[in-house]
Amino acid sequence: MKTKVRLLVACVVLLCYAPSNGAEAAQDQAHYRGAVANQSTSPFYVHITIKDDRDGSSATGCVGANFLVGAIFSELGGDAAPRETQIALLRKAHEIALNSTDHEFHFANSAALANVRLEYTEGDLTQAEAAVKSIGLNGLTPNTPEYQTLGRLQWSAALACAIIEKGWSARRADITGQIIASP
Repeated sequence: MKTKVRLLVACVVLLCYAPSNGAEAAQDQAHYRGAVANQSTSPFYVHITIKDDRDGSSATGCVGANFLVGAIFSELGGDAAPRETQIALLRKAHEIALNSTDHEFHFANSAALANVRLEYTEGDLTQAEAAVKSIGLNGLTPNTPEYQTLGRLQWSAALACAIIEKGWSARRADITGQIIASP
Protein backbone atom coordinates (compact mmCIF):
# COMPACT_ATOMS: atom_id res chain seq x y z
CA MET A 1 0.00 0.00 0.00
CA LYS A 2 2.80 2.45 0.87
CA THR A 3 4.41 1.75 -2.50
CA LYS A 4 1.16 2.60 -4.29
CA VAL A 5 0.82 5.86 -2.36
CA ARG A 6 4.42 6.83 -3.13
CA LEU A 7 3.91 6.01 -6.79
CA LEU A 8 0.71 8.07 -6.87
CA VAL A 9 2.46 11.02 -5.21
CA ALA A 10 5.34 10.79 -7.67
CA CYS A 11 2.94 10.71 -10.63
CA VAL A 12 0.98 13.70 -9.38
CA VAL A 13 4.15 15.69 -8.75
CA LEU A 14 5.50 14.87 -12.20
CA LEU A 15 2.22 15.74 -13.91
CA CYS A 16 1.91 19.04 -12.06
CA TYR A 17 5.46 20.06 -12.86
CA ALA A 18 5.45 18.72 -16.41
CA PRO A 19 6.11 21.37 -19.04
CA SER A 20 3.11 22.43 -21.06
CA ASN A 21 2.81 22.58 -24.83
CA GLY A 22 4.20 26.11 -24.75
CA ALA A 23 0.87 27.82 -24.26
CA GLU A 24 0.95 30.69 -21.81
CA ALA A 25 -1.32 30.47 -18.78
CA ALA A 26 -4.29 32.87 -18.75
CA GLN A 27 -3.32 34.14 -15.29
CA ASP A 28 0.16 35.60 -14.86
CA GLN A 29 2.42 33.82 -12.42
CA ALA A 30 2.54 36.65 -9.86
CA HIS A 31 -1.27 36.82 -9.53
CA TYR A 32 -1.53 33.02 -9.54
CA ARG A 33 1.10 32.55 -6.82
CA GLY A 34 -0.42 35.35 -4.76
CA ALA A 35 -3.82 33.67 -4.97
CA VAL A 36 -2.46 30.29 -3.86
CA ALA A 37 -0.26 31.77 -1.12
CA ASN A 38 -3.15 33.69 0.45
CA GLN A 39 -4.93 31.57 3.02
CA SER A 40 -7.43 34.09 4.37
CA THR A 41 -11.16 33.67 4.84
CA SER A 42 -11.59 35.74 1.67
CA PRO A 43 -10.06 33.33 -0.85
CA PHE A 44 -8.65 34.31 -4.22
CA TYR A 45 -9.44 32.55 -7.49
CA VAL A 46 -7.04 30.83 -9.87
CA HIS A 47 -7.45 30.20 -13.59
CA ILE A 48 -6.52 26.56 -14.23
CA THR A 49 -6.92 23.67 -16.62
CA ILE A 50 -8.29 20.51 -15.05
CA LYS A 51 -7.50 17.20 -16.76
CA ASP A 52 -9.64 14.20 -15.85
CA ASP A 53 -7.25 11.27 -16.23
CA ARG A 54 -10.15 8.80 -15.95
CA ASP A 55 -11.66 9.76 -19.30
CA GLY A 56 -9.19 12.22 -20.85
CA SER A 57 -11.55 15.19 -20.70
CA SER A 58 -10.42 18.63 -19.68
CA ALA A 59 -11.90 21.94 -18.61
CA THR A 60 -10.38 25.37 -18.22
CA GLY A 61 -11.77 27.98 -15.88
CA CYS A 62 -11.62 29.55 -12.45
CA VAL A 63 -11.94 28.03 -8.99
CA GLY A 64 -11.03 29.14 -5.51
CA ALA A 65 -7.33 28.58 -4.87
CA ASN A 66 -8.26 26.84 -1.62
CA PHE A 67 -10.37 24.35 -3.59
CA LEU A 68 -7.42 23.61 -5.89
CA VAL A 69 -5.17 22.87 -2.91
CA GLY A 70 -7.92 20.66 -1.47
CA ALA A 71 -8.21 18.76 -4.75
CA ILE A 72 -4.48 18.11 -4.87
CA PHE A 73 -4.63 16.99 -1.23
CA SER A 74 -7.39 14.51 -2.12
CA GLU A 75 -5.43 13.27 -5.15
CA LEU A 76 -2.42 12.66 -2.92
CA GLY A 77 -4.56 10.42 -0.69
CA GLY A 78 -4.90 12.92 2.12
CA ASP A 79 -8.57 12.18 2.74
CA ALA A 80 -7.81 8.66 3.98
CA ALA A 81 -4.38 9.31 5.50
CA PRO A 82 -3.66 9.34 9.24
CA ARG A 83 -3.72 12.84 10.83
CA GLU A 84 0.08 13.19 11.03
CA THR A 85 0.38 12.28 7.35
CA GLN A 86 -2.44 14.65 6.39
CA ILE A 87 -0.49 17.67 7.59
CA ALA A 88 2.50 16.71 5.44
CA LEU A 89 0.25 16.01 2.45
CA LEU A 90 -1.52 19.34 2.86
CA ARG A 91 1.86 21.12 2.82
CA LYS A 92 2.83 19.11 -0.28
CA ALA A 93 -0.48 19.96 -1.99
CA HIS A 94 0.06 23.65 -1.27
CA GLU A 95 3.62 23.43 -2.62
CA ILE A 96 2.49 21.67 -5.81
CA ALA A 97 -0.20 24.29 -6.44
CA LEU A 98 2.15 27.16 -5.64
CA ASN A 99 4.92 25.95 -7.94
CA SER A 100 2.81 25.15 -10.99
CA THR A 101 3.84 27.28 -13.96
CA ASP A 102 1.35 26.05 -16.55
CA HIS A 103 -1.59 25.93 -14.11
CA GLU A 104 -2.63 22.55 -15.48
CA PHE A 105 -3.56 19.77 -13.09
CA HIS A 106 -4.31 16.08 -13.63
CA PHE A 107 -6.75 14.26 -11.38
CA ALA A 108 -8.12 10.72 -11.32
CA ASN A 109 -9.70 10.84 -7.85
CA SER A 110 -13.43 11.64 -7.97
CA ALA A 111 -13.30 13.63 -4.71
CA ALA A 112 -10.48 15.75 -6.13
CA LEU A 113 -12.38 16.38 -9.35
CA ALA A 114 -15.51 17.34 -7.41
CA ASN A 115 -13.45 19.90 -5.51
CA VAL A 116 -12.42 21.74 -8.70
CA ARG A 117 -15.66 21.44 -10.64
CA LEU A 118 -16.43 24.61 -12.61
CA GLU A 119 -19.69 25.98 -11.24
CA TYR A 120 -20.71 28.30 -14.06
CA THR A 121 -21.73 28.00 -17.69
CA GLU A 122 -20.15 29.42 -20.83
CA GLY A 123 -23.17 31.75 -20.98
CA ASP A 124 -22.36 33.02 -17.48
CA LEU A 125 -18.76 33.63 -18.53
CA THR A 126 -19.82 35.49 -21.68
CA GLN A 127 -22.16 37.66 -19.61
CA ALA A 128 -19.42 38.33 -17.03
CA GLU A 129 -16.90 39.24 -19.74
CA ALA A 130 -19.40 41.69 -21.25
CA ALA A 131 -20.02 43.22 -17.81
CA VAL A 132 -16.30 43.63 -17.14
CA LYS A 133 -15.87 45.26 -20.55
CA SER A 134 -18.82 47.58 -19.94
CA ILE A 135 -18.18 48.51 -16.29
CA GLY A 136 -14.38 48.35 -16.28
CA LEU A 137 -12.27 46.77 -13.60
CA ASN A 138 -12.29 49.81 -11.30
CA GLY A 139 -16.09 49.60 -11.07
CA LEU A 140 -16.04 45.99 -9.90
CA THR A 141 -16.16 46.51 -6.17
CA PRO A 142 -19.39 46.08 -4.18
CA ASN A 143 -19.51 49.77 -3.16
CA THR A 144 -19.97 51.08 -6.72
CA PRO A 145 -23.40 51.59 -8.33
CA GLU A 146 -22.26 49.73 -11.48
CA TYR A 147 -21.49 46.62 -9.46
CA GLN A 148 -25.06 46.46 -8.19
CA THR A 149 -26.31 46.03 -11.78
CA LEU A 150 -24.56 42.64 -12.03
CA GLY A 151 -27.35 40.71 -10.31
CA ARG A 152 -26.43 37.08 -9.61
CA LEU A 153 -23.01 37.54 -11.28
CA GLN A 154 -21.90 39.31 -8.09
CA TRP A 155 -21.47 35.85 -6.56
CA SER A 156 -20.36 33.88 -9.62
CA ALA A 157 -16.96 32.38 -10.29
CA ALA A 158 -17.61 33.45 -13.89
CA LEU A 159 -17.11 37.06 -12.79
CA ALA A 160 -13.87 36.07 -11.06
CA CYS A 161 -12.72 34.45 -14.29
CA ALA A 162 -13.58 37.51 -16.40
CA ILE A 163 -11.59 39.68 -13.96
CA ILE A 164 -8.59 37.33 -14.03
CA GLU A 165 -8.66 37.25 -17.84
CA LYS A 166 -8.16 41.05 -17.75
CA GLY A 167 -5.01 40.70 -15.62
CA TRP A 168 -6.37 41.49 -12.17
CA SER A 169 -6.97 39.36 -9.08
CA ALA A 170 -10.40 38.20 -7.97
CA ARG A 171 -11.45 37.06 -4.53
CA ARG A 172 -14.63 36.10 -2.71
CA ALA A 173 -15.57 38.43 0.16
CA ASP A 174 -15.66 36.49 3.40
CA ILE A 175 -18.96 37.90 4.71
CA THR A 176 -21.10 38.64 1.64
CA GLY A 177 -19.55 36.09 -0.72
CA GLN A 178 -19.44 38.68 -3.51
CA ILE A 179 -16.60 38.66 -6.03
CA ILE A 180 -14.15 41.53 -5.62
CA ALA A 181 -11.65 42.76 -8.21
CA SER A 182 -8.23 44.10 -7.25
CA PRO A 183 -5.09 44.99 -9.23
